[in-house]
Amino acid sequence: MRYIGIDLAWTYANESGICVIADNGEIVYCESQVFSDEMIADIVAEHAQEGAIVGIDAPLIVNNETGARYCDGAIMREKIHGKNLSVFTCSKSFMLNHYGVVRGEEVVKAIRKRMPAFALTGDLTNKKHVIIETFPTGITLGLFPDAFPVKYKIKHKIKFETTKTEMGSMVNLLKRLSDFNPPVHNIEDFFNHSLSIQAMSKKGFKNLEDKLDAFLYCQKV
Repeated sequence: MRYIGIDLAWTYANESGICVIADNGEIVYCESQVFSDEMIADIVAEHAQEGAIVGIDAPLIVNNETGARYCDGAIMREKIHGKNLSVFTCSKSFMLNHYGVVRGEEVVKAIRKRMPAFALTGDLTNKKHVIIETFPTGITLGLFPDAFPVKYKIKHKIKFETTKTEMGSMVNLLKRLSDFNPPVHNIEDFFNHSLSIQAMSKKGFKNLEDKLDAFLYCQKV
């Protein structure tokens, strides 16, 4: 069994992050670049022959023409470790007007075309090939409630130097996962950037951010 996290860019011009973790907790693939839907499907198929759970950060089913999806409202009504979270809400018209495509739906189609055994479902019982929708804020709160929130993502109203410091904190938090049961191994082979983060350009930082998010989606599944 493999656990695959995909930080999906909502347009075809931007980078997506993909991370794959083996059953023994070893990170076997972690990369960020501009991937086509077909490239993503090929990577998933390469690592999913013995089974895989794929977590994707993007709306995967958008049936509502306007307003918000029911699932988005349901998440915001729930609490994780006693806290409510905000979720990006969307509709089909919003996605098409702003991005020209509901890319999450297209990626799911590409994966299932490549490997029809995959099911898009939240039910993991007795299923060998599963795709689920996920999001990073809930994962971060679930894994590290004592440190939440860690504002490691680039935002217009937050100084880049402040965001770099938060990313350093996030990278240090990842080291805790080596003590989890089951543990995640070789984290520092991919996320040992704490000394160089302050020197990163925004492009290099975004590359790290995408890979880190994809890694987190593996923890969710």
